[in-house]
Amino acid sequence: MKQKLNPPASGLVLEIGSGDNPHPRSNVLVDRYVSDDTERGGALIIDRPLVVADGHHLPFRNGVFAYIICSHILEHMDDPQQFVQELMRVGKAGYIGSPSEIAERLFHWSFHRWYVNLIDNTLVLHPKEPAEPFGELFDYLYEYNPIYYFFQRSMPDLFWVEYEWHGTIPLRIAVTSPLPLNDPRALRGIVQPRYSLPRLLTLFATALLARLVRTDTRRALRKLMGRSYV
Repeated sequence: MKQKLNPPASGLVLEIGSGDNPHPRSNVLVDRYVSDDTERGGALIIDRPLVVADGHHLPFRNGVFAYIICSHILEHMDDPQQFVQELMRVGKAGYIGSPSEIAERLFHWSFHRWYVNLIDNTLVLHPKEPAEPFGELFDYLYEYNPIYYFFQRSMPDLFWVEYEWHGTIPLRIAVTSPLPLNDPRALRGIVQPRYSLPRLLTLFATALLARLVRTDTRRALRKLMGRSYV
């Protein structure tokens, strides 16, 4: 999946929670944990300056970063509002990526604290429920079934929240889900195809090839191509 982030050509770029897959453009990395854990896809990569810190309290001057990359982090935070205040304090702009509530309910990452949605250009979070019904079924579908992999990649905004901010980050904490899952008219809009037929055919061919390539090979391709995701 191609991420919708646009770091500037100049200026310092901070990445928070880069883990085993830092973005090629990041100048400085921040991670709270330096030992390996089950939440990462591999060993922590330290190939540029790394600061060990908690995202709720970033040890940097105001406005020192031109851009902040924050992928798969917001859903973990104890206090998301404090976290985004810190992002706005030390950075001028940035990117936030997170699994959507729908992805969270299907895959159920037990170590996440929040469901995340993007509603009317506002990040809306509400607390996760303690249990989900599907176990690891969708993890295995995504990894081994090219048809399901194609379906998920063909509707990226259904499964992935991406928000690029400039100056401010609108965020709201809700009690319950803001998704209109019982509104037929809204649901028809949610499930509409995102791409043209030629692009869908290209994506389908790519999905078939991608499922033949294992994780280690994809990691090598990312490094060769200078991309965070392949």
